[in-house]
Amino acid sequence: MAERKGVVPSTAAREQHERELFGLARRLRDGHHRGREALSLVPSENRLSPLAQLPLQLDFYNRYFFNENHDPDFWQFRGGESIADIETDVAYNSLSMLSGAPFVNLRPVSGLSAMIIAISGMGGETGSTVVCVDPASGGHYATVAVIKRFGFVPAMVSVEAGVVDVDGLRKILSAQDVSLVYLDLQNSLHLLDVAPVAACLAEHSPHTLLHVDASHTLGLILGGQVPNPLELGATSFGGSTHKTFPGPHKGVLFTRLPRVCELIKDAQYVLLSSHHFAATLALGLAAREFQYFGTTYARQVVVNARRLGAELAARDFKVARCADGFTDNHQLWVDVGDQAATNKLSGALAQAGVRVNVQTDMPGFAGPIFRLGSAEVTFEGASETSMTLIADAFAAARNGEVDRAARFRARARQAFESPHFFVDPE
Repeated sequence: MAERKGVVPSTAAREQHERELFGLARRLRDGHHRGREALSLVPSENRLSPLAQLPLQLDFYNRYFFNENHDPDFWQFRGGESIADIETDVAYNSLSMLSGAPFVNLRPVSGLSAMIIAISGMGGETGSTVVCVDPASGGHYATVAVIKRFGFVPAMVSVEAGVVDVDGLRKILSAQDVSLVYLDLQNSLHLLDVAPVAACLAEHSPHTLLHVDASHTLGLILGGQVPNPLELGATSFGGSTHKTFPGPHKGVLFTRLPRVCELIKDAQYVLLSSHHFAATLALGLAAREFQYFGTTYARQVVVNARRLGAELAARDFKVARCADGFTDNHQLWVDVGDQAATNKLSGALAQAGVRVNVQTDMPGFAGPIFRLGSAEVTFEGASETSMTLIADAFAAARNGEVDRAARFRARARQAFESPHFFVDPE
């Protein structure tokens, strides 16, 4: 029972409360240690490097920072004054160089936050049409609802094997005033083909802006494994920074156009206050590390995903295929049966220390599947050898041999090579 206000707790009550808090702390510690040993194959997650994680443990986590211009008369909040340049110089410049975009907005606090800012800022006048990807084709579940909430009219296009239905888009352009095409492909084994969409807009609706939500492939784009949307005609791109990009839970937006930069900034100013200063510092450190490791990491992410797909298929798992094999990015889709069978195998793998992602609304599937990703384990140092051992763990778990699966998981981690981040030699 909660203590009444104004009543001093008894010694026994205080001791009980203390035991409870320390018990919670132990649970957190133990869960953390288990997580460090587990192998995460969740495509929407990644891991921070020790260096990038540091700001989240320091006093800066508690502070606001708004003085992006370092105006000596505008230090309304001084807690971040001594290291503000890590955001304004390190984070901004590193991400600008990686993206080839002179204008970078670091303020979104998640991928959905970036979506809200982009649609609000670039959606045009109330009543304008904003086009997005049909969720049945792999589009984000929330996009249509976000479009409606800002007073825009949603229209959807389908995507097949990464190719947008340009004929369908052309019909929408001829019938409606389209202010923005927001390509939000999140569930796909193929890379999004941006160029035909940009060409269609240039010919039929030059005023329409084109934004690519690259939340899932951001690390592959910045690592040079996937074509940069800005090079293919997109007005802007961005998304979350914790999927294939190994950063904190935040979002980022890129553009080369000053006008679009202002549209984004104006929307961000009223939709977002705190941008989570410590997480932005973490993003800067992750980006600076990525400038050194990003190319080899991004390449290995795709190599590992394809190898894991081949190894699972060789063990009689039903792995979805794309035109060039099992995947063109970090995602793998595996059909392991009905809901009961899927949950059973997911649980067995979790007991063995292998974490998978179950999805029930994937394009082309009527039931649940495993949506797997290779990004996090690759960031930690996994090579093709580890992919073979992970596939062995899947097979053992399917056979009910959880202990054997756990041994394969441990061997897979032992086979890791150098991670794609800096390690303190001490």
